[in-house]
Amino acid sequence: MPPATSNPAIERWDAFCDGLKTSGREILSSAEGLDEVTQAEGLRYLTRLLRSGIERFIEYWDPLDPFLAVTYNERLKWGLDNPDSIYSISAVDGRYEYEIAGNVGTVPYFNLTSAEMGTNARQVTTGFLDGSDVTADAAGNFTVRVGGAERNQNWLRLLPGSNTVMLRQTFGDRSLEKEMSVRIRLVSEVGADRPLMLAQVLDRATKAEAFVAHTGRTFLNLADLIRGNVNGLPEVDENMMKAIGGDPNYFYYWSAFEVTHEQALLIHLPEIPECDNWGLCLYDYWLESLDYTRAPINVNKFTSTPNPDGSVTIVIAHRRPQGGTWLSTRDHVFGNMMFRWSRARKKVAPRTALVRLDAIDWPNVLQRWKD
Repeated sequence: MPPATSNPAIERWDAFCDGLKTSGREILSSAEGLDEVTQAEGLRYLTRLLRSGIERFIEYWDPLDPFLAVTYNERLKWGLDNPDSIYSISAVDGRYEYEIAGNVGTVPYFNLTSAEMGTNARQVTTGFLDGSDVTADAAGNFTVRVGGAERNQNWLRLLPGSNTVMLRQTFGDRSLEKEMSVRIRLVSEVGADRPLMLAQVLDRATKAEAFVAHTGRTFLNLADLIRGNVNGLPEVDENMMKAIGGDPNYFYYWSAFEVTHEQALLIHLPEIPECDNWGLCLYDYWLESLDYTRAPINVNKFTSTPNPDGSVTIVIAHRRPQGGTWLSTRDHVFGNMMFRWSRARKKVAPRTALVRLDAIDWPNVLQRWKD
């Protein structure tokens, strides 16, 4: 009999499935012995990572056919997503020039970032354009050139290694504001269009598999780091946040939370410095935002209720309290949380206190806390 010939597509598929099995077991084993909710969310988390990897690296990873694809939504979450933001990412090639055109809507804050991004949720920023530096016409229409020769305005730099462009738009109150409408197109002449080739799909499938393994591992390690502090919200190292795509205009604070059904975790902002925005969001064990379509799990400058003296008290609890701005744990006894200042004139560290929910001294809680 003649020797069996190899089939690269079948071999890649087998390796893809084997890799998913191995990385999935590693991710899920980190939560062995934890409650049923965490186990269930872990299985869902794996499918979300897989979906994200397939969409990013198989469907949208062609720099000659760019497309700004939304990274997160109400049903697709990972890696400390922010419900107040929409993140859209397109593949690009640093050798070419692109154009992003659209309308700013009524979104109060946006920016564009180019980066050299791997499959492990880490990146090297290669260009940054703040929305406040984008010139638009009276109707809000704008055009930004990406790559190519430097321009005086409406230009985002690409370096030879740049492979992604991200649009970040952040809202004050998403129920009242209109998001941006944008498109990206390739400007450079690259020759005739071509069909999808086997080598491309093999490479993209490899990247999708690596995304599940490496991104899952990156955020498991990050969750371990965050859980090193419980109910505290210490400031995060700026360089660490930049390495995982954090906004350079933000100050970040994070920690785990542990709150029983009889307790409440109070997060107090003694003052609100001049800033574009601030926000606090609750996450599960896997660093996915809790279900914000079913309960209030995040709050910001525009959706909070200030105390009479201008301070803000946020109450994290399993049931609605008598006062303060409530965030629901969605029956999670433990999880993670992140606080963000956006372009704040100064850093004001959130203060925390774990108390019994039925014994809160509301007159003292709902005013600036004494040192």
